[in-house]
Amino acid sequence: MKTQILGCCGRYVQGYGELSNLKKYVDWMGDTFLVVASKNRLRDLQGQITTALEGKQVHFVQFNSQITWDEVKKIEAVAHQIQADAIVGVGGGKVADAAKLVAHDTNAHVVIIPTVSASDASTSATSLVYHEDGSIADVIVFPKSPDVVLADTEILAKAPARLFVSGMGDALSTYVGGVVCQNHYFDNHFGGVGTATALSVAKLSYDLLLEYGRQAKVAAERKAVTDAFNLITEVNILMSGMGFENNGSASDHCFYFGTLALKGREEYVYHGEGVAFSTCCQLVMQGASSQQLDEVYRFCLDVGLPITFDDMHLENLTEEEYDTMVKAVLKEPFIKHHPFPVTYELILGAYRTADEIGRMYHRGERLV
Repeated sequence: MKTQILGCCGRYVQGYGELSNLKKYVDWMGDTFLVVASKNRLRDLQGQITTALEGKQVHFVQFNSQITWDEVKKIEAVAHQIQADAIVGVGGGKVADAAKLVAHDTNAHVVIIPTVSASDASTSATSLVYHEDGSIADVIVFPKSPDVVLADTEILAKAPARLFVSGMGDALSTYVGGVVCQNHYFDNHFGGVGTATALSVAKLSYDLLLEYGRQAKVAAERKAVTDAFNLITEVNILMSGMGFENNGSASDHCFYFGTLALKGREEYVYHGEGVAFSTCCQLVMQGASSQQLDEVYRFCLDVGLPITFDDMHLENLTEEEYDTMVKAVLKEPFIKHHPFPVTYELILGAYRTADEIGRMYHRGERLV
């Protein structure tokens, strides 16, 4: 038997107005805190964070849109200067990734306060670093996960509903990719194989999305905190993060990354939106049943996730563009996490078929 590994953040806190209790969860970390956030998040939350950390030395640094090595080094310089005991990342996935990098490089604790439920970056032990043009420069994996993740639903409910739905698209992939890895003993993101606990969390997240996703979207559109909104917030941030890291990934993201290789095509979709369509492509490629495809396509259609290239503003793709996408998918490392050889023809067929099935569902037709 291969070694099993399970990882997770040190503590996950979710509640309405819970930011005001921040000190209770981080008091043990020390006296000096460096808060990293965008200009707008500093405008909205700096005073509240200062009050919440009363008695601590709190310093703020502005994050400037893209996580490059230059941006990371700028923040690290401040952290060294003030001898920060903890780095607090307040914002979306890129801010969270920057905070994790700075905390690791300065031997500080790390606290993540997500302001959108759009990704699972908050709980993960991984950071992506980008070039200025938006392409990925490095993927850094840390020896430990964030110490504290605090999800204040009062803040999260104010975010655009489209970002909330995008988080559902990212979470949707977790079980679809993870079950392939678990069934065939592929390594997870910690270098071991997944546990029964991890797969159970991923399956639960999938089931909760199908059961509560639509009503949670309605709540998000009204900026209302309901039980469904709370459940899907937990799915998007905690369960999705635990699920993808601890079970592993297959091609659930690869088809989306293939579209990012296109030149001259503006990226219209958010990460989770592209991943939703990529998940449809994986299911088609691996020969999922019509029942499962119907379940996934109806869910995506219901909440407004992309199911065709047109939905992603990739209309009238040329044969050359299909070729570019397929070759990019073949270079993705997790494309190998299938129990069959993944060929050029399989990927191309999955792209075309997944798109056509999506067109069927837009026309009101169904597979079953």
